[in-house]
Amino acid sequence: MTRIFEGRRVVEVARGIAGPYATMLLADLGADVIKVESAADPYRAEPGFQSLNRNKRSIRELELAPLLAGADVIVTDRPGTAWRLRAFAPTAVIVSVAPWGERGPAVEDPASPSLLAAACGMAWNQQSYTEGPVHLVQPLVSYATAPLAALAAAAGLLLRDRTGAAPTYEVSQVAGAAAFQLEQFRNGDRVEDRAGSAPMGSKGRVPVYRLFRCADDRWLFVACGTVRFYERLLELIGRPELRHDPRLPSPPWGLMSLDAVAFIAPLLEAAFETRTRDEWLRLLREADIPVQPVQSREEFLASSLSVSNELTVQLDHPELGRVRIGGRPVRFASGDGSIERRAPLWGEHDDEVRAEPGRPAPDPEHTAWPGQGGPPLDGVRVLDLASFIAGPVVSRHLAMLGADVIKVEAPTGDPFRAFGEAFAAWNHGKRSIALDLTTEADRAILHRLVATADVVTENFRPGVAARLGCDYDTLRAINPELIYLSSPGYGVDPELASAAAFDPLLQALSGVMDAQGGDDEPVFLTPPLHDVMAPMLGAFGVVAALNHRQRGHGGQRVLTSLAHAALACQMAEVTQYEGAPQPLRGGFDFKGPGPHLELVETDHGWEAVDGPNRVAVNTTGLVNSPLATANELVVTHHHPTFGTVTAFGQLVKGAGGPPERGPLLDEHRAEILAELDAAAGA
Repeated sequence: MTRIFEGRRVVEVARGIAGPYATMLLADLGADVIKVESAADPYRAEPGFQSLNRNKRSIRELELAPLLAGADVIVTDRPGTAWRLRAFAPTAVIVSVAPWGERGPAVEDPASPSLLAAACGMAWNQQSYTEGPVHLVQPLVSYATAPLAALAAAAGLLLRDRTGAAPTYEVSQVAGAAAFQLEQFRNGDRVEDRAGSAPMGSKGRVPVYRLFRCADDRWLFVACGTVRFYERLLELIGRPELRHDPRLPSPPWGLMSLDAVAFIAPLLEAAFETRTRDEWLRLLREADIPVQPVQSREEFLASSLSVSNELTVQLDHPELGRVRIGGRPVRFASGDGSIERRAPLWGEHDDEVRAEPGRPAPDPEHTAWPGQGGPPLDGVRVLDLASFIAGPVVSRHLAMLGADVIKVEAPTGDPFRAFGEAFAAWNHGKRSIALDLTTEADRAILHRLVATADVVTENFRPGVAARLGCDYDTLRAINPELIYLSSPGYGVDPELASAAAFDPLLQALSGVMDAQGGDDEPVFLTPPLHDVMAPMLGAFGVVAALNHRQRGHGGQRVLTSLAHAALACQMAEVTQYEGAPQPLRGGFDFKGPGPHLELVETDHGWEAVDGPNRVAVNTTGLVNSPLATANELVVTHHHPTFGTVTAFGQLVKGAGGPPERGPLLDEHRAEILAELDAAAGA
């Protein structure tokens, strides 16, 4: 079996997390990644280096010109470097992951995960008990940048093979922070400070979508993300009369008002304090109410969920002994990858690479010519059958890169349309058609669409797609060249396969809530980690599969999940070997581990300190920041329902303009059906 990026050479001129993580995703799928280290990557001192640099070769700075000339992809993290590298690599796809971007007020400033989280608003936006920012114990900005950069590289290769263009893309870590906060928006020009605390502190903002302490002092997370789940919970606690109580308007998401929280939160807390956690888990699961226990990271890695999804692997290292590293977060039916090689020692492959015959650059007359090209997914059609956040954001990113995305919704619409402007942001760039897939007539329309499509994405619970006539086998029979992405919540775990999955349920299971809370109560992280990481991984998987198809290997099924995203959001933290330092743990409204790394209040407001470096804490949201504006990450649309809305737009600079506004329900039915009729007539 030919791996997807086999035969591709990637030159990594990057350190730390974001760039090396991006190239790791390519290396896992067969790319020959050469890590160039004129001086040893400082991140070598961290355990996470072993996960993020597997399957690579390391060289000191040798004869770089021939190496660059033969590269298919180059990844760099230093501002201003991409265009200098272009002189040596006229036919390579070049991706810059410069922390602050290539322009704006902070381009040359020192950067670190904590400084970026503070400047990009993530520290302030984290819900807390006190009015102040929270130090996040995981380098989430760097983690988010990695799959976005890998997506850009894969899309660039697709474009190069199809058109001959050799694009340069910019995926700053500010863009990574935007990808983690896609729900942000601004109406009109009004910019205000965001609340730095929440009525229920770090347990959650919605009374029925939050952490609860049980009678045995153990915690669980209940995720009533729909009216149906909310009403079942009221039945279970013996308060069904509250379903129509005027003090509880528009449940579940309308319950965030102070009055609603003050009324129902104490009732629920008292109910959960009457039974142990295991008792509540049994009762809630029997009632099909989404719930999961809060676990430690080690409990997660020992669980059936981790084992069945192969979330970790072990390799031998000549200096460290047996090393546990993170597994592969995206899986493929064909062209699948593998983890065959441990992370390299510094300069381990100098002689090997020097002895290899040079790889001549492709002939510009026959393959590639310097040029940016247009949107890399122009001409690709995607059918989005997904709902909520994680599924739809996959195709949002594909639309951002130029794909024609048709969002297929039930006549009642995606349940998360209740989120208004945020829903529109999660669905930028799409067209909408409403189809009732329980009827033969509308299934026939879907199947006609499938015949014209390149990609289908879905996140149904097991068995639903087959009942609706849109499972992989059914659709592949219609279109054998189809790329079909499945994003189930729990991957292939048989114990949880049929359970409802929401982002915080994976936060609870995977150990991130426990890690952020430390020895205090667990913390519900405000950014929907898995709901934004899974779709970036899914989009990368789709474009990787399109590359494989373009090289003559046909369509296939791609799999990722919230469980795989739970691994991807702590790829460094799962790395372990004897004597390895333990990952950082937080605490109550955590401000940092000490004066060298902390959030401090000054006469001028809150600042993040990392060694000698400081940045101001953003309190108005990244969407309102000069950083986002300078890096051209925001777009303003006029929405027929919400008026003038500013949100994040194009996150891969150089890949085309920003995506259009999110669609109204069934807005494009007439034109989509007309296109089908025209295609049939032709």
